[in-house]
Amino acid sequence: MRRVSAVLAGLAIGIGALLVPGPVQPTTITVVPPSAEPAPAAPMAPIACDQKIAVTLGDIGLQAVASAWSPDGTKLALGGSEYRRFGPYIPDEQRILILTVSSLEVRDIARGLGPVWSSDGSRLVFREAPADWNSPTSDLVIYDIATSQEVARIANAGTNLGFGWRGEDVLFWRGSELRAWRAGVETAVLDLPVLQGRRDAVVRFSGDGERAALEFPEFIHPRETYLLDTRAGSAQRLVGVWRIEPSAHGHAMFLAYLDHREMRLEDGRVESAERPLTGGFVIWSPDGRAPLMTPNVFVVLGSPVDLEAFDGGPNVAAVPTLLAYPSFNAGGDFYAGVRLGGRGPSSLELYRCRQTAATPAPATVTVYYGESSFEPWAAKRDGSAPQGWEGLADRDLRTVGLHPLEIGRIRTLEPQILCGQPKCPNGFGLRVVLPYAERDRAYSRCFREAYPNTFAMDAAVGAYNCVPLYQAN
Repeated sequence: MRRVSAVLAGLAIGIGALLVPGPVQPTTITVVPPSAEPAPAAPMAPIACDQKIAVTLGDIGLQAVASAWSPDGTKLALGGSEYRRFGPYIPDEQRILILTVSSLEVRDIARGLGPVWSSDGSRLVFREAPADWNSPTSDLVIYDIATSQEVARIANAGTNLGFGWRGEDVLFWRGSELRAWRAGVETAVLDLPVLQGRRDAVVRFSGDGERAALEFPEFIHPRETYLLDTRAGSAQRLVGVWRIEPSAHGHAMFLAYLDHREMRLEDGRVESAERPLTGGFVIWSPDGRAPLMTPNVFVVLGSPVDLEAFDGGPNVAAVPTLLAYPSFNAGGDFYAGVRLGGRGPSSLELYRCRQTAATPAPATVTVYYGESSFEPWAAKRDGSAPQGWEGLADRDLRTVGLHPLEIGRIRTLEPQILCGQPKCPNGFGLRVVLPYAERDRAYSRCFREAYPNTFAMDAAVGAYNCVPLYQAN
């Protein structure tokens, strides 16, 4: 087995003012009738994933840098490498591994990056490691699982955009053009001139490859976001969307707006929940049809979390640690992903899951807000506050639709542990107990509009203390 290393990119979440672009008309290239639609998602029984399974990637201590479940949930395709903290990029040291869960056997099958399973689980497509990490193109390799052999290559595909399967077709990019490859024959799917000259786009395909999400991750909300239809050959710019996630199976799409969530289903129906997405991560349910979300953006990688349902119902699934590339296998027996190593190697984390009894939602939730001098109820540096400050704070909370059960104040001594962004310049935080049903509104609403007509999630946080700082319970 050859030794390997890789560069693993982290996830950056930008915060900024809401800038709503004008609508852009979809560009239609071709029209093809859609395929058969999968059945709607079934309600998910609560599960807990708390039994860790020890996995070693090879006898020389490989680190994991990516993971993807096979469609039948019995295997994991992994990106593996040997950890080198300051080592150079070496193409031959980027490996594709297959872990069979029942035996915990790990096979090193080829040199490559970013494995993606075909819909029937018989093949993988992955990127050939280019000679230069920053190379704009590299080959895509199609690998047959049964014969353990490379069966085809797609030459000179773009390296900065995602690839995937649509039935027997491999979808990939050449410059700004999305193409489909089948048995050595390429056909054009659609062209997106907006991609020309840019390398900051992120593309994620749905499980069946019939839809894709394209985002330009500027540090503003909403981002510049497009919904791609690979059957119709069309692209639609989505206005007001600051998060989009394609389903792991089928091609439903989850969309987060400032004040609500949407599921665009395959049959054309749109389901909506009148609550914002305040979480930073979306993990699809074991059947790949229901989005499960972290309850707020302050849940970070490496921390335990109870995931909530699309409608905000809490405690749908409990995972012991939030991972990169997180996913459940088919059937919900296992949960896996990559624990980022930081200054050390990254590792594959694999947990066995079990069904649990439903946990009732707590009656209240406590949130903390930073205080700044522009609020009439805020404390001064010496801790003094105007007479009736509780009533003034209560008024501002009710103005944005919150109904506090209790209002208090907590001192935030240096380092200001309550305060990340924004800071607490006067050294105090407002402690507010609210009905649990108002949790999402509490996370996403400021006390004051930062600027006229831009009352928004994360509005001008650099200048205003308008978001809660963390959840206490």
